[in-house]
Amino acid sequence: MAGTDSTTQVALTAWPVPENEDLSPAEIAQQLYLLGVQRGNFRNITEDALQNEIETHVLIQEDAQGQHEEGHDKKPQNKKERLKEIDEIKQKMSMELTNALFYARAGLDLIALALSKGNPRVTDQFLSPPIKQLNVPREAFGLASAREEEVGPTEERKREILAKGTRMKALESSANNILKAAMQLETEVRKETKYWDQVLSISEKGWALRRLRRDVKHSPLAVRYGYTEVSDHFRHREIAPLRMGEDGSIMLDPALTQRPKTIRVRISEDGNITGASSLPRLDEALDQPIEKLIQLARDSLFEEEIYYEISMETRQLLSHGVELRNSIVHLPAPKFGNRSVSRTILIDCVDRVEQLSQSSNNSQDSLARNVAEALRILLSHEHRMRLHRRSRIPPPLSQRKQQTPPPPLLRTILSCFQHLSAVDALKGYLGRTLRTLSSAGLEVPIQITYEATWAILSKVVTEASRKEFSAMDRLLDGFTRPFDSIVALMLPSSEIGQHEKLTIATRTSLGHPIYGSEYKVTIPSSVASILLLPQESKREFKFSNFTELIAYIDWILSLDLSHNFMSRITPRFVGVDQESRCTVLIMKRKKQVRKEMIAQFSDGSLQVTLISDDPPAQAEYVWDGTGGQESFKARVMAFLKAN
Repeated sequence: MAGTDSTTQVALTAWPVPENEDLSPAEIAQQLYLLGVQRGNFRNITEDALQNEIETHVLIQEDAQGQHEEGHDKKPQNKKERLKEIDEIKQKMSMELTNALFYARAGLDLIALALSKGNPRVTDQFLSPPIKQLNVPREAFGLASAREEEVGPTEERKREILAKGTRMKALESSANNILKAAMQLETEVRKETKYWDQVLSISEKGWALRRLRRDVKHSPLAVRYGYTEVSDHFRHREIAPLRMGEDGSIMLDPALTQRPKTIRVRISEDGNITGASSLPRLDEALDQPIEKLIQLARDSLFEEEIYYEISMETRQLLSHGVELRNSIVHLPAPKFGNRSVSRTILIDCVDRVEQLSQSSNNSQDSLARNVAEALRILLSHEHRMRLHRRSRIPPPLSQRKQQTPPPPLLRTILSCFQHLSAVDALKGYLGRTLRTLSSAGLEVPIQITYEATWAILSKVVTEASRKEFSAMDRLLDGFTRPFDSIVALMLPSSEIGQHEKLTIATRTSLGHPIYGSEYKVTIPSSVASILLLPQESKREFKFSNFTELIAYIDWILSLDLSHNFMSRITPRFVGVDQESRCTVLIMKRKKQVRKEMIAQFSDGSLQVTLISDDPPAQAEYVWDGTGGQESFKARVMAFLKAN
């Protein structure tokens, strides 16, 4: 078969088989099938016919080779190149056939139009199918000759006037359309100017603008009023579209016209509200500028996120007395001072527009405001921590989906309350103990650190610039960790220059493994020697119960007075047992007299029992911090010198 031009020839023959390649039985069967299809029965094949076909094929190849060879031999084509060439020739043939079909149909349509001059019905028979599919009326086709009639001066004048009137009417219509378009353009320009002035005002206030849909060319602008690290529950509310109204002003999105919400914290003492926190009341939010409405919407979204997060967190704090009843979070608060009242913090989310009820007793307003501000600051810190975690290298992929716990908002506040309550209780006990020792003539210094990070607050802030977090984030990060406080109590037996201290470390955490407050007491070496503890052993003892702690401290102070203090004031000291019973042997009339002293601390009071063998006598003295009594040392020395 020849191609579409004279320079290309295609022989539709079977692909040659290499001489050194043997055919498989399947290929031999396929060749026999093709020969049967092309040649028919083998009985019709003769030697002369095959010889003529071979000679004809050789002549065609020589003719094609003579046309393509121009002084050099052409490289033989492989199968892939030959198939590509055949495909290109096929495309050319298809294009030529398409063009031929187009010209043939055009000629047929021209002939049909020419025949329609005598008989218009002929067009239905000879028009090409594409023209018939257009459903054009038959009267629209036709070929006729027109003869120009002679027009007189009057008729020519009429036509002139008619043409001029038509032009004037067209010009008037054009002028009206142009004027109408100008007025419409002026209106659109005024609307666009007003709209973009408001958009520019929003942008100058620092709000981020973006297209509502990036894949749409004329998508309206939108303002991002939510925080970038807002929780997934509020992700759909962080963007509000800024659509243009009929007068050019921005149409407010329903998210911006909702009543703003706020967190309300109230303090309940024995069922009476003694304090509340709230933001300034808003009368008419819709009369505010657009920037103010965006600000209110962002603040409201932030307040709603706080309430949502603490509502989710209450499920994990049920064992600590935190409850959610009637959309109000009930958080137990400690009893600071000597007040024996039941105090509860109530947290809910209310409309900022509404007038909040005022209580006659506002003694705890400062506590309510501090709790509300603490919740806001902790959530802002959580947003920055989310950004920090998102900017780090993600963990390896796993089939197990990682659960993101709610931010520790209530947990931090509850931990702080419990820690301050535990330290205050310890401070109150030590205060009673110090007053008792002072009334007994024993001045004991004490050092109290409520929180370890608070003691080095300036150091934390100054070193924050060299760390990964900012100063504020490092400061707030200390609140989300366990709280630690240290109390150092100098023992009564310590002299000037000595450092025999009893250290009490308090750690509060609502997580594993403490779930509350834990006390760790470190005793000095002088007390460890009384208890016969090895030098290499730890001198630390942990307590989870405050009653057990104060009982242990009372016992340590009793041992120190009975052993270390007595060994310092009298050389005739013999020993002491672990029952804080001191034994002293005194020579009296060439005979040893045994005297014993028992010191016992209990509930902030010191009781001393003095026992003598000769003569048998027993006396008790109590110091409770009221003063006006003889000192402990004077009492003991007088007892030892007595006959």
